[in-house]
Amino acid sequence: MNIFVAQSGGPTPVINSTLYGVLAQSLELDEIKNVIASVDGLEGILRNNIIHLTNKIDLIKNAKEQPGAILGGSRYELTNADLEKIVDKLLELSINVFCYIGGNGSSRTINKVHEICKSRNLDIRCIFIPKTVDNDIFGTDHTPGYISAAKFLLHSLKQLEADIRSNSFPSQIEIMEVMGGNAGWLIGASAIRKKHKNDFPQLVYLPERETTIEEILSDIQTAMKENTNILIMVSDHMKLTSFTSEINHHNPRQKYNGGISYRLAQEIQKHLEIKTSITIPNKLYRSSMNLVSHQDLQEAEIIGKEAIRTALKGETGKMIGIERTSGNPYEYKLIQVDLSEISGKERVMPSDFWDSRNFMPTDKFKNYLLPLLEKEINMDSNYLTTESLY
Repeated sequence: MNIFVAQSGGPTPVINSTLYGVLAQSLELDEIKNVIASVDGLEGILRNNIIHLTNKIDLIKNAKEQPGAILGGSRYELTNADLEKIVDKLLELSINVFCYIGGNGSSRTINKVHEICKSRNLDIRCIFIPKTVDNDIFGTDHTPGYISAAKFLLHSLKQLEADIRSNSFPSQIEIMEVMGGNAGWLIGASAIRKKHKNDFPQLVYLPERETTIEEILSDIQTAMKENTNILIMVSDHMKLTSFTSEINHHNPRQKYNGGISYRLAQEIQKHLEIKTSITIPNKLYRSSMNLVSHQDLQEAEIIGKEAIRTALKGETGKMIGIERTSGNPYEYKLIQVDLSEISGKERVMPSDFWDSRNFMPTDKFKNYLLPLLEKEINMDSNYLTTESLY
C-alpha cells in the first residue's frame, strides 16, 4: 500500500508532530510500501512537487521541535477541475490512503476528494486529520494546536500584565489582538485566570458578538472607575461597527479583520484622550515552540498514527477526533467522525461558556479548558495567579 500525506493552511506548533505520527506508524507496518507527500499543500500535486518521506523519518522527527509546517501549506482555492486532477494524480501514484492535515477549509477539500473517489468507484481511503489554533472544528473535543496557543497566550498575558502594573499614572490602555478565526475559544482563554470583573484583562470581546465603538468607549469609562490601566482583548475577526468611516471600511464579506486594534486605538485616543498602545503577537500563537504544550504535542502525534490505523481498517471519509472521557483527571479516546457531518462547519464557543457582562468565562468554560492545561499548570505554580503587592 502507498500512503499520501499533505499539510494545508496555517501551521500550528504541533503540525509536524502529526506528520511524524503518520510516517512513524506507516513505517511500522509491513503492508505499507511508500509514504509520499506534496509540497505546499495540494497545490503541490498540481505542480508535480512530490517527495518521498519513507527515508526521511529522522528529519521529520526533528521537525517536531521546530515551528512552521515542514511540508509547507497553501490557501490556494481549488476548483472542481483541480480536484479531479488531484484524484488522477493519486491514481497515477498508486495511492491507497490519502491523509490530509488541515483546518476547516481542508475538511471541505478532502470531503470533496472523497466524494470524487466514491463517484468513480476508486478505493482511495480519505482520512482528515484536524489542526488549528482556532479550535473551531466540529466533531472533536479540541483540535491539535489549540492547547499550545492557549498556553502561549496565558504566559504572554502574565508578562504583559506585570509590565502594565508597573506604571499606574497616567492612565493607559493596552490592546492585545488575538487570532482565533470567527470563534472565541482562543481569545476567551485569555480571561481564564479572572476571578473578578476587574482582573486583567478587564475587557474581552469575542468575535461571535458584534460590538460598536460606542459600547467599547462606554465599557472603558466604566472600567476606569476601578482601574488605572486597562487591558483590552480583541479578535482579528472582530465584528466592529462604528460611526466613523475609517473603522468601517473593511469588506463585510471578508471575515478577517486583522489590524483592527490599530483603528480601535485611534478611536480611543480621539474620544477619550487616553494613551493607548498595542500588542499583536500574530503568528507567534502558532510558532512559539518554547511554550508548546506537551499534551498538545503528544495528542497531535497519536492522532497522526490513528489516521493510518483507521485507514488500514478500511475506513474512508473520516476525521480523527478527540472525545473527552473524563474531565478531572483529563482523559480521552480517539474517535472517527464522518466528514459529511463536520465538513466546513465552524464550531463557535457556546453562549453559556461566556459571561458577557463581566467579560470572563463561566464555570462551564473553565471546566472545559483548565483540564487541558493541567500538566502545564502543574509545571508552573504561578501559571494562573494574578496577585500583586497591593
